[in-house]
Amino acid sequence: MKLKTIVKASLVATSLFALVACQTTDSPVNTDLTSLSSAVKRNPDFGRSHNNLGAGLASYERYGEAYKSFTAAIKASPDAPQPYYNRGLASIKLRQYNRAIGDFNQAIKLNPNYDKAMVAKGNALRLLGRNSAAIGAYNQAIGVNSYNARAYFQIGTIHQKRGSHTQAIASFNKAMNFSSNVAQIFYARGVSNYALRNYVAAKGDFETASRIMPKSYDAYIHLARASAKLKDWEDAYTAYNNASRRVPSSKEAARGRANARVQLTKQAKA
Repeated sequence: MKLKTIVKASLVATSLFALVACQTTDSPVNTDLTSLSSAVKRNPDFGRSHNNLGAGLASYERYGEAYKSFTAAIKASPDAPQPYYNRGLASIKLRQYNRAIGDFNQAIKLNPNYDKAMVAKGNALRLLGRNSAAIGAYNQAIGVNSYNARAYFQIGTIHQKRGSHTQAIASFNKAMNFSSNVAQIFYARGVSNYALRNYVAAKGDFETASRIMPKSYDAYIHLARASAKLKDWEDAYTAYNNASRRVPSSKEAARGRANARVQLTKQAKA
């Protein structure tokens, strides 16, 4: 497989990790919609009740209904930043990115230290292809909270997409310093190390990612590729085999495992 194809496929998975990192409504989520709806009926003018119902609906991926609940929360409490942030996240899920940016801007206006809203705004900008503006939003979040791992990670994914892998690695390293959920960061850094042909470093990253995410096909297939580049055929065989177990239909895993077996046989005869 050509390097460009490998990196492109890797970016798809990495970008999904990046989005998941920020797409969480900012409210304690009670998933009992019956009780949440009852709370709204009892207190129809209480913004928090509408906001909590919206968060509950969002947890069931009912984003259109969640959007309406957050709108009701804003109507009841127009000076509260949280419902704007949550409605912005619902708009992202509904692919209404410009609308989401408007809500995030309002949330930030009401709370200038709302770094989560700044990261979410960056995500919406990135989904619109406005990567430079997205980096600006992420840097704004870092300016408010220098420990914001999500912002560093997102900046890294943009550098990676641009092919600026050294800069991407620098951003991923910063994210790793401040994150408790490092599996995706190791994976993403491995992608950039692989692109730079730093196969030893890439292998180490993918080994760690696969250990933390043992169900991940992507982590194992990348570990196998890096091991094959280093001619570590025993490790390559194991990694291809693990990838095949996770996606039995993978032709690459089957071919790679067969080739690694051939190479191990040659080594044994040498």
